[in-house]
Formats: sequence, C-alpha cells, structure tokens
Amino acid sequence: MNRQKLMTRVKQTDTYWAVATVALLVFVAPASSAGQGATGSIGGTVADESGGVMPGVTVGASMGGATRFGVSDTRGRFEIADLATGRYVVEAVLSGFRGDTVSVTVTAGVTSGANLRLEIAPLAETVTVTRTEQTLSGVPNSIAVVERDQIEFAERRTSLDESLRGIPGLFVQNRRNYGLSGGIGISIRAPQPRFGLRGVAIIQDGIPITTADGTTEPGNVDLGSVGRIEVIRGPSSVLYGNSAGGVINLTTTFDRSRRLTIRPDVQFGSYGYNRQQIRADGGNAKTQFMFSASRFETDGFRANSHAEIIQTNLLVRRELGPNTELRGVFNFNDTPYAESPSFLNESDARSDPRRDSAGVCLSGACMARGVALSRNWGEGARQGQGGLTLEHRFSETDRLRVTGWGMWRSLDAVGAFRNVELGRNGFGFRSEYLGGTQAGTVGLDWAAGFDVASQQDDRMEFGQVAPAVSGGRATSGSLRVDQTEDVLSAGPFAQIGISPNDRVRFSAGVRWDYYDFTAGDRKLDDGDQSGGRTMSQVSPSVGVTVAAAEGVNLFGNVATAYETPTTVELSQSPTGAGGFNQELGPQDLTSVEFGARGLISPARLRYEATVFVSTVDNALVSFQNPDDQTFFRNAGKSSRDGVELALEWVPTSSFNTRVAYTYQDFVFEEFATGGNDFAGNLEPGAPPHRMFFGANYIAPFGFRSGATVRWVDKFVANNANTVYNWSYAVVDLRFGYDGQWGGVDVRPFLGIDNLLDERYNSSIITNAWGGRYFEPSPDREFYVGLTIGTGVR
Repeated sequence: MNRQKLMTRVKQTDTYWAVATVALLVFVAPASSAGQGATGSIGGTVADESGGVMPGVTVGASMGGATRFGVSDTRGRFEIADLATGRYVVEAVLSGFRGDTVSVTVTAGVTSGANLRLEIAPLAETVTVTRTEQTLSGVPNSIAVVERDQIEFAERRTSLDESLRGIPGLFVQNRRNYGLSGGIGISIRAPQPRFGLRGVAIIQDGIPITTADGTTEPGNVDLGSVGRIEVIRGPSSVLYGNSAGGVINLTTTFDRSRRLTIRPDVQFGSYGYNRQQIRADGGNAKTQFMFSASRFETDGFRANSHAEIIQTNLLVRRELGPNTELRGVFNFNDTPYAESPSFLNESDARSDPRRDSAGVCLSGACMARGVALSRNWGEGARQGQGGLTLEHRFSETDRLRVTGWGMWRSLDAVGAFRNVELGRNGFGFRSEYLGGTQAGTVGLDWAAGFDVASQQDDRMEFGQVAPAVSGGRATSGSLRVDQTEDVLSAGPFAQIGISPNDRVRFSAGVRWDYYDFTAGDRKLDDGDQSGGRTMSQVSPSVGVTVAAAEGVNLFGNVATAYETPTTVELSQSPTGAGGFNQELGPQDLTSVEFGARGLISPARLRYEATVFVSTVDNALVSFQNPDDQTFFRNAGKSSRDGVELALEWVPTSSFNTRVAYTYQDFVFEEFATGGNDFAGNLEPGAPPHRMFFGANYIAPFGFRSGATVRWVDKFVANNANTVYNWSYAVVDLRFGYDGQWGGVDVRPFLGIDNLLDERYNSSIITNAWGGRYFEPSPDREFYVGLTIGTGVR
C-alpha cells in the first residue's frame, strides 16, 4: 500500500475515533452525574405457569417515569437494590412469554417481595424487523427470533453462524477462511453464494450493513454486542429494497442489571484460537450506553489460515424528552491481514489431515492450495461505520423515525492471480412514519418512508508477481483495472394494514427503487471503458394473517425481491476488461408463501410450518475461468420451492429442545449458455434436505449444558450436476456455569465442536475451475472461556 493510501487510512481511523469519543461524551456525561437516594429494594422470583423457575428474565421497577432493571438468575431469583421509597410497578418480560406486572411499595431498609409468573405465548411476541412494532400474530411472513442467551451461552461469538444455524430456510456456513469475504456465507431460500452474501439485507441497530449496490460484509458484525436477532425468511424488497430476498435485523440490548457493568471475556482453543473482549454497559433512566472492544486470533485448521480481527462497537441512547429519543451507533473493524487457503479438489478434501511433529500440514484436508500457500493469498481490510437515529412519538400510534449513516472501507487483497486495492465510502438516509387509527370496528395502521444511499468505490486491480521465496507475499504487477465505481439508490415505500376484526389482518405494500451505476475508467491505454447502468423496479406485496383458533395463527403472502448485481459482479466481465459488464442484469424473485404458527398448550410446544413457491427470472449465476477469475451471467428462469418447519418444546423452564427442518427444490427452468442447456438441472449450492436438533438444560445450582446436531444432505456443486458435496452430520457440545461470588458474575464455559470428528466441507465454490470446489472444515475442536461481570449497582 502506498504512502498516500496509508495516510488516508490513518486519517479515516482518527476521524472515526474522534466522532466516537465526542458522541460518548455528549451522550454519556449526563448519565455519570445522575444519582438516586435509594433506601430500599425489591426482590423475588420469576416462575412459569407450571411453577418452574425462570432464569434470564428481565424485571423492571418503574416509578415516576424512571425504571431500574434486574435479571433473574438460574434459580429464578432477582433483586433490584438502591430504590427510593415509594410505589413501584414491577414487570417481568421474556421473549415468547406473556409478561406479568405487580405493584410493590418500597420501604427504607427493607427488601419488598414481588413474585411474578409468566405464561408461554409465542404469538404475543413483538418484532421490529418489519420496520414497525408488530406482534407475531399480525405478521404475514415467516419470522425467526434469536435471543441474547442463545447468542452468548458458551459460544465464541466470532461468527453469525453460531446463532443462525437453527433457523429453517437459512443456510449459513462458517468457511473459517477469513481472508475471503469475511469467512462466512449466508443465504435465505436461495443457493449458497459463491462468496459472502447474496440476496440478504442485514441491519444492525437501525443502520444498514448492506450498502447501496447490495454488498454485505457479515464479518463486520460484532456478536459480542448483539442481544437479539430477528430474521424474515422470504422476499422483503417492499421494506428494504435491493438484495432483500431475506432480512437479518441485529439489535444491541443494554445490560441493565447494574448502573454500570464491566464484563471481560477471555477464550482459548484449538489451532491457536484466542479471543478477548471487554464490554461496558451503564446509564440511568434517560441515558444508556454499551461499549465493546474485542480481539480474535486463530492459526486455523488449514495451512495459510492465520487471521486476526479487532472490533469495537459503541451504542448510546439518550432520551431528549418524554416522547423523543436519539440513538448513536459507531463501529470499527480491523483485519490487518487474514490468510486464505483457497479451495481443494475432492480427493484432498476427503482425506484425513496428516501433520508433522511441529503441527505443519503435510497432506489431506488441512492443506492449502499450493499457489495460495506459496504466494500467501489473503486480504487486509478496515471498515468504520456510524449513524444517528432520531425517533419522536406524536401519539400512542403515530411516530417518526429518521436515520443518517456513513461508512468507509479499505481493502487490500492478494489472491486468484491478481491483487486488488479498493477504497469505499458511503452514506445514506432512512426514514419511516408510522401511524394507526380505528374506524369503527376496523383497525388501520400504516407506514411510509424514503430511503436513499450513495456509494463511491475506488478500484485498482493488478497482475500478480510471485514472491522470490515460496511462502512470501505476492506483490502487484502490471495495472489491469483502474476505475471509480459510483452507485446512487433511492426508494420510497408505503404499506398499510387493515384489521376488520381482532382475528383477521390484511396488509399490502409497494416500493419503487431506482439505481444508478457509473464506472469511470482511468486506465485509457486500452480504450475508455467508462459507462453506466440504470435499473429500476416496482416491488409490491400483499399478505394476510388469521387467528384460526386460540394459539393458532395462519398467514400467507405474495411478495417480490429485486436484486441488482453488485459493483464487484458488474466489474468482473468474462474478458477481464474494465468498466461494467453491459450484459449482466438484475434478478427478480416472486414468491407465494403459506404457513401456520402457534402453541400446542398442553404439550408446551411452539411451532411454525411454511410452504413457499417462488420463481426467479434472470438469476445471477457465477462462473470461473482458467485464471480463477470469477464472473457472472443471468440464467433465464429458475423455480425455488420449499418446506420449512420449526419446533420448540419447553416441557419445563429448565429444559428445552429445538428442531428445524428444511426442504428445497431449486431447479433451472430455462438456462442455456456456452452451448450447454442446463434446463431441468438443480441449481448448485442448495442442499435439498437439512435438519437441526438442539437441546439445553439448566440445573438449579447454575450448571448448564447444550448439544446440537446438524445434518446437511448432499447437494450439487456445478450447473451440469456432475459434482456433489457429500452429506454430513456434525455434533457440537456446550457446558457452562452461571454463578455469583461476592456480587461478581462468574461464567466459565467449555465448547466442543465436531465431537465425532466428521470429515466435511464448511463451504463449496460453485462452478469452480479445475475441480477445486471444496473448503474443508476443521476436525474436532475445543475451546474454553471465562466471562466475569462486575460493576456498580
């Protein structure tokens, strides 16, 4: 990297930290000066309707507009100390349960009792991924929710796959290759993407991680900060525009068990794995903040797989008035250099790893591709992003929410016989106005808004010069591409809900999206390849929900998704020339979905079952040429049909099981290219069957354990359907203890991944050249960790 780019990167980092520091001082300073004259406390237990104690329940005590919080422990007990005397409203809240409220009078020097009881009620749960606050009973889409305990318990918190594995219809794979698109692949009702994500929009605390062209870098998500994940499975362009074949909404939750909580976390494991995190939560009735900083490092199971990732995240919420609040989000990700072992052929990927006495891989699945090892393929990246959200409530039903955000990213990649230097800047604005009214017996609710985003890329691609010594890093050769790539997107949207009675709700929405892509060629010795593309689309949707019986909710929708090619896909033409591929267009998805969700009360069994039928026109399909360069073409037409089932059995408050099943039938209906007709073939990268089973147990004395089993059916890896990724079953175990010593939370834990030492691939690359389709996953792995929580109550 030249000196000018280095100085630019330093300035960007300094700017980020300056903005984050100022925001922290502005938001948090008022919190540090707030105090209360507390002389009493409230304590008690939380139980379910069967009398079983309920751990992890948030309990709030409110008086005069101020609220203090506590969380029940493994015995269901909670205490909220240092409360001023007076009358309090105490409420217990837990996702998937109907809350309970009692009134308690606090007396000086006394712990006043408050025992609360929750009832299992999945349809009463509120979700926000729909850009409104809706109960599940009124949402006509398949929705999955992952809570903080599931995200955190005995997990590494380094990759989204840990939290998303048990969601039907969502295929997530941790390729453990952090030198290639962040090391994770996610798809929702779609084939596995070649790299990273396709057709999935990710939102974190109201700020889009997905940029204007549909690019998403999931590796930038700091799971150590995330407290709740909501997922829409199915097309949602009417809400989020480009690349919204599904939506993942990540929300940071504040730890309100103390006025200030400091929570360090340390982990060590197989293959040089180590992670350290420090998290701080605090505030008062009007201001809350969360700050997290983490560092993660691994040598990797395979050769040439070392990676180090540093992340920071700051979230601040400030109540400006009784009806107005301001939220600020600032995050930073730094990957100095993550190595990439690339892909292997089937023979090597199936072979057991063989290492010498020093642990160096000699053969088998632990190998890196020869050229990747000799040239030290990989990438280094830095990214910063921040935004502010202002929300004002005009009434109980009407509110306005506006968000402004900005981001920058720098990337230096060495791989696939070329070097890439990319600088990216982006900014955007999101808004929505939510309202509702009652016209006689008919309820009306609506949402309308406008989204705009801009993206500016500076791309340079070079030929690659092999290092003088094998294993050294390849350097840049001749300049091949030098261009700017700009994207501007704009999209107004509106949706309405009509409830003729308390059992039925109809919904409809529409969105118009406009995209302007512009490439500015600066390498003119081979001609000027500058050019542009404009794309636009109207995305409608309609849906209905029906309360068929107590605890039974039926839903259905007809929805669309519109996905433009990203700037990377447009710039990668079959000829390798600069500019944009003028033959590559967007893909369109239309889906019809029907489902049922609810609760079988006597059995305490929650369920959601869904059937969908969809058609994709001009599907974006990846190819690879002999030089390992990836390019894309549009397929004529594909059908994507499937069945999804999710079950959760909670026989007691201390034991629960989860089962998820996915069936997919993804077929090319029309696709002829290069003299080959693939009509009737299966789309590569889509397992026809997948199963997930998970179970968790909490002992009364604080010991916890969990087990998961993942089974993935074999699936095709190329358009011709001549190569398959073999099926596999993986068993993972988790053990931990939640306790307190002298007021300090102590949580040691142990994780075992791939208990049975299954030989399988964490991901594949579809339509690969030279038979190199496979990316082997590690064999049995262990890790241990300790999380401590302390602070000021």
